[in-house]
Amino acid sequence: MQLRLGYFKDFCNVAGLLRDTGARRTDSRVFVADHTMSAHQVLALVQLLEFDRRWGHGAVTVETTPRLPFRPYSTMGDELASWWGTVDEKPWLTWMPHEDGP
Repeated sequence: MQLRLGYFKDFCNVAGLLRDTGARRTDSRVFVADHTMSAHQVLALVQLLEFDRRWGHGAVTVETTPRLPFRPYSTMGDELASWWGTVDEKPWLTWMPHEDGP
């Protein structure tokens, strides 16, 4: 997987999270993570992407190879429903936020 950096303001947080992913630098703004990642490294990657989404305005682009086809799981509905499991109660269908506020 390649991590390509664009413009970002918070160097210390971006560089620290990027370093914690275990990715190695291959170009001035390109890093590659082509190893099995530990839980800590995956967490750093998730935090880097979350940081980027909130504050970076598209500063980090992740390029994966090989790429999954578009909607790769669309034909696996029954298998995924079985994996997900079933419950008798579906609280997410009955819970509604109060329109007047909390």
